Amino acid sequence: SRAQLLKDMVGRLGEPVVRKSVKQAMGVLGEQFILGKSIKQAVIRAGRKENSSYLYSYDMLGEAAKTASDAEKYFEDYKDSITALIDINSKEELLQRPGISIKLSALHPRYEMSQYDSCVTDISAKVLTLVRLAQDANITVTLDAEEADRLELSLAIFSKVFSEPDIHEWGGFGLAVQAYQKRASFVIDHLEKLALDYDSKILLRLVKGAYWDTEVKESQVMGYDDYPVFTRKFNTDLSYLACVEKIAKAQGAFYGQFATHNAHTVAAVLEIYGERRDFEFQCLHGMGRSLY
Repeated sequence: SRAQLLKDMVGRLGEPVVRKSVKQAMGVLGEQFILGKSIKQAVIRAGRKENSSYLYSYDMLGEAAKTASDAEKYFEDYKDSITALIDINSKEELLQRPGISIKLSALHPRYEMSQYDSCVTDISAKVLTLVRLAQDANITVTLDAEEADRLELSLAIFSKVFSEPDIHEWGGFGLAVQAYQKRASFVIDHLEKLALDYDSKILLRLVKGAYWDTEVKESQVMGYDDYPVFTRKFNTDLSYLACVEKIAKAQGAFYGQFATHNAHTVAAVLEIYGERRDFEFQCLHGMGRSLY
């Protein structure tokens, strides 16, 4: 078995050697998929020749505020990150500048439906501060998607901030939508109405989703009759393309940001948009290089 093979290898090589090897391997993986330990390091690496053809939307790993002090620290870190991006491509237009991605769970220690009122009020105030700071720096802000049971919270916070006149008139505020959620199509309908109500445009990052195992297991543990996500990959792929068509059709409402490493999906997006180029593709750092 694999467990026995690992045990035999440790026995032959000695635990300190294996531990050091694993640490080095983790360092290699970190270099591959993480741009830097700090925003300053990330900016330096992003400016290297091999990365210069990409624009970056920076986010932080491990955001999950457990205490009020955690939330305050992340809030300050986000402000510092925005400040660090001010001078990058400073003469370019907004969509040719870097951006920042924000996880709302980093800004409140109880980001859950039972705390709806305090979450929406407190997090909206922090997000508004960050968005206005980004607006002054001329960089975009995207709210990251999280678990399905937080969808209503994230939409309420996004709508509250987006409703501010100086924000929706700016055009640099957006959020991520997960195509593996069965509500994805309806979320896009909701966002289209919001954009049209304010005669503005939303940056919409369409992703397939990153919490599939969690969603399935939590639904099983809670004994729900169904899952909030599609349980077969081809259904998620189909949902993604249906969402692309909705986004493309609502020309005045969205600037599509299609996050995918799938060659078929890329080809399909290009086919759906035809000669139009009012959208962009996105990939995770360290992935999809040959395709892009």
